[in-house]
Amino acid sequence: MSRDSRLARFARLFSARVVIFDFDGVLVDSERFHYQAYNTVFQKYGHTLDPVEYTKYWTSLGLGPKGEVERHRLNIDPAAIRTEKRPIFSELCRNGTVRFFPEAREFVDLLVGANKTLAIASGTMKSDIDAILENEGLRERFASVVGSDTAALKPDPESFLAVLRDVGAKPTDAVIVEDAEKGVGAAIAANVPVVVVRTPETHAIEFAGADLILESHQEMIDFARRALS
Repeated sequence: MSRDSRLARFARLFSARVVIFDFDGVLVDSERFHYQAYNTVFQKYGHTLDPVEYTKYWTSLGLGPKGEVERHRLNIDPAAIRTEKRPIFSELCRNGTVRFFPEAREFVDLLVGANKTLAIASGTMKSDIDAILENEGLRERFASVVGSDTAALKPDPESFLAVLRDVGAKPTDAVIVEDAEKGVGAAIAANVPVVVVRTPETHAIEFAGADLILESHQEMIDFARRALS
């Protein structure tokens, strides 16, 4: 597909009145901090996370600590790992370490200027998302924020469906912005069109079923400037 054709598809998809964002890796540069927090905990138990495996099995497929324990046959309780990891990552959210991608911040501004209703559906806890949004001065830009403590994790579509209920929208009223296979699967299950933004770590993933794949955050904002300005 030519660049002009892809831009035209971008414009059609973002004619939707509701834009639902994944959070980690799409709006905020946080995946490396999730990795660091989980790795800190695993290392206490004598295991080190492989960053390549983390991108594939955790970030994209969403298998989490349970998947890590099963793959490596570790004698560790995955629930305990999650419990110990949460305060480490939460502190990074509160203290301003986790920040928005500059391109994502501009994209949000362009969408608000185009009178779109914005929302977030994420596997991160809502309190952590809210802390980052408050630090960035962006909390009022989002009509709905659904986190892992308020809806089932992707690929379950419940977080997207919860957002649609919150904002009074139908699947045909919305578009989803994602960066992971689990999110694409959840979007398909929710019957909402989905746009993927690739990161350097996900350049080799096919993202079957996505309605449009953007090659980078830079391409995302380049298209947005042309389609929404």
